[in-house]
Formats: sequence, C-alpha cells, structure tokens
Amino acid sequence: MPPTAYPTPAARAIALLLLAAVSAAVFYWNGPLFALLNGHPTRTADRLFGLVSGLGDGLVAVVLILTAALYRARLGLAALAAFLLSGLLAQLLKRWFDLPRPPALFDHLHLLGAPLFGHSFPSGHATTDGVMATASLLFWRRRPVVSAAAALLFLLAAVGRVYGGVHFPRDVWAGLLLGVASMLLCHRAAQRWPVPRWQHGRWWRPGLTLLLAASAGVLGLGYRIQPTTAQPLALLIPTAALYLLARRWRRA
Repeated sequence: MPPTAYPTPAARAIALLLLAAVSAAVFYWNGPLFALLNGHPTRTADRLFGLVSGLGDGLVAVVLILTAALYRARLGLAALAAFLLSGLLAQLLKRWFDLPRPPALFDHLHLLGAPLFGHSFPSGHATTDGVMATASLLFWRRRPVVSAAAALLFLLAAVGRVYGGVHFPRDVWAGLLLGVASMLLCHRAAQRWPVPRWQHGRWWRPGLTLLLAASAGVLGLGYRIQPTTAQPLALLIPTAALYLLARRWRRA
C-alpha cells in the first residue's frame, strides 16, 4: 500500500482559514440555522433523517469499525482508537460546558425520538459521524464515488440531530470537527503501529471474531438505538456484519 499523502503547509493554512470562517458562521447563525433545519419538517425528511441519524450511535459505529477491520486492519484499529478518544473528549466537554439542548429551551419543536435536555455541546453522535465519515474516505480512497457517498451518509446523520430537535448546529459542527481531527490523528499514528505482527498473532482472528460477533449480537438482540426511529439499523447492520465476517474467514 502506498504511503498516505498529507497536505502541504499552504494547504493546511487554507483549510484552517476555511474552518475558522465556517465555524464562526455556524456559531453566529446558530439560532437561524436551527430554525431552518428543524422548522420545516416533511414526511420524506422524517424517514431519511429518522433512519440515518442512528449511524452515529456508539454500538452501531463499533460494529461498522470492527467490520472494516476485517479488510483494513490498520485503518480499522485507527478508527476504533479515534472513536474511543473522541468519545471520551466529547463526554468531558459535554460535562464541562453543560449546555441545554433545544427541548430544554423551546416548547414547540419537531422531534425524532425521545426529547433530550442536557449536555448538548458537543454532539456525541456527530462526533462519531465525523470519525466514520473520515474513515469512509480513507477506506475507499481509490473509489472516490463510493467514499464520497459513504461520507455524505454520515454527514446527513449528523445533520439529522439538528433536524430531529436534539442538538443545535454548533453542537453538531463541533462534534464533527472533533471526530474528524481524532480520526486524522489516529490514522497518522497508526502508520507506526506493528499491525502485521498483531495480525499474525494467535489472538487476532479469534479476538476480532469474538468482538464483532458479540457487538453485532447485542445490537441485533434488543439494543435500543438512539434515536429510536433508527431501530431498523439494529437488524440491517448486524446481519450485514455477520455475513461479511463469515465470508471473510471462509476465504482466508
């Protein structure tokens, strides 16, 4: 596999300026953006966002990451590390800022799933979506259409947290940035990990199989995805993961 190319200093500077500009805009127009995204519900949008929002659920992400590790071990381990790191940071920041969610401030909202009231900033689901969107771009980097479609799906999942009335745009934007940064950091660090040696160890195959089968089993056997409108994913994702697991080891 060719080494990953990283942006030049000039490209990084431009990217940082763009991020700063977009961040300032999101925070400045936080209220109007929330009204725009949450205040115009449709039946089609309810179905779309109600389902894809569940992609940011923690257990859903774990099953997807472990499945990816079957095919791209280094990337899968980097994504798992990024998921854990960003999740920890998001929970610490939630408790540090302790900002109210929209249902705590407004009486009339369009909600998907149960109302939530506290620890709004940053969005934990959007943080996971940031990790997964970045991992998708890296996983299918030689198939740009597929990688872009997968990343877009996770970005829609993050937007769905605003449409569903449980987060403000600033929460989602901050979560996405945290997830993307964590994934890029862990991906770069993972280039120095002795992954081939781990893969040839006696515990790699049974360990990965056990973790994936267990997490898929928990997800498929009664786990309640957040939001609850995304519950069909609890059947679709474990089924696909276990199929890919069996297919992968059958070919090994």
